[in-house]
Amino acid sequence: MVLTGRNNSMYPISPGSLGKKKRTYGTNLPGPSIAYRTTTQDGSPRNAIAAQLPQSAYFSLNLPYTTFGLGRTPNFVDSLTIGVGGKSREWPQIIPNSQMVVIPNPISKPYRWKAQLFVTPSKLILLSAAALSGTCGLISLIIVSLYWKERREDKIEKLQEAHRFPFDAM
Repeated sequence: MVLTGRNNSMYPISPGSLGKKKRTYGTNLPGPSIAYRTTTQDGSPRNAIAAQLPQSAYFSLNLPYTTFGLGRTPNFVDSLTIGVGGKSREWPQIIPNSQMVVIPNPISKPYRWKAQLFVTPSKLILLSAAALSGTCGLISLIIVSLYWKERREDKIEKLQEAHRFPFDAM
C-alpha cells in the first residue's frame, strides 16, 4: 500500500498508551506502480507489475491496496519497486506473506521514502520452531547418552587399572 504521507495539522501528535506518538500516514495514493521480481521453485524468474487504485472515478470499487499472488515461493521476494510521479525506489529481500506500507514523502527524494513491513505469522513459523526445538532436543539426547557412556567406560577402566599388580615396585 502506498500512502500520501500527509500530516493532519489540527492533530499533529496523537496520544498513545506509551506516550505521544506521531503516527499519521495520510490516505491511499491513486496511481503508483508497484512491481516485484522473484525466483520460482524451478529457478525461473517471475516479474509482475500493478497499479494501486487505477481508476478513481465513476463508481469504482477497487481495493485501496495492491495484492500480488506469489504462489508457493520458497525464497524471499528479490526486489519490490515502487514508482510515483516519475520517481522510483527499490527495496530488496521482502518477506513473502507480509504487508508493506510505503510512505513516499517527499516525492522528489526517493531515498527518504519510508517503508514499514508487517509480517503475518503463519503455521509454518510454528512448525519451523517445533522442528528446530525437536532437532536441538535430539542432538542434546545424543550428547548426554555419549557422555554417560564415556563416563561408564572410564569407571570400568579405572577399576581394571586398580586391580593390576604394579611390577615397578619389585
